[in-house]
Amino acid sequence: MPYLTDHFQEKEFECSCKCKAGSISLDLVKKLEKVRIKYNKSIQINSGIRCIVFNRSIGSKETSSHVPRNGKPSLAADLHCDTMLMRKELLPLLLDEFDRIGIHKQFIHVDIDMNKPLGVFIY
Repeated sequence: MPYLTDHFQEKEFECSCKCKAGSISLDLVKKLEKVRIKYNKSIQINSGIRCIVFNRSIGSKETSSHVPRNGKPSLAADLHCDTMLMRKELLPLLLDEFDRIGIHKQFIHVDIDMNKPLGVFIY
């Protein structure tokens, strides 16, 4: 599988159902790459692209930024993050690159969807 950046492969962002739905925004991946370089540790992608069927199956909103629409790429990724220390280390780096971040006890959501409110939200 080809690399999109020095540290992220295309397959890391594929829909979990393996349907090959859409693509991931290269702008999003480039921002993640900047974070990865500053963090100096690997970052695991829990979820990137989601087809609408998979998105519904996990109970996510129909308006999810993970779902590619109208030929446009997915604009979101969920990063594995399940400890307070990981959140403490990652959050400042993510805030430098992203204007929209969601915090969950098992992951951090980032997206570049300019049609959504900016800021930090909690799941």
